[in-house]
Amino acid sequence: MSLELEKRLEFLEEQIEVVRMENRVLTAAIKGIVRGLPQDLAVDVIESIQFTFDNASGELNYNNHPQADVFHDVTYDFFHEKE
Repeated sequence: MSLELEKRLEFLEEQIEVVRMENRVLTAAIKGIVRGLPQDLAVDVIESIQFTFDNASGELNYNNHPQADVFHDVTYDFFHEKE
């Protein structure tokens, strides 16, 4: 493998880790916001988020988007992550 290719691969691997951490930060922030809401409002917000995710997933599936399964898996993990 060429040195240039190795550098590009290393850069991409680092960027993947950055994106993963950004996603964890956003997940923690959203969950913190929802926890800070009154119970009845929190339930409405969670239902709204789930509805929006379901719509986005349906859109991806309808358009045969190659990342539709990944979106579905990540959405599932978001709502079922054990803390």
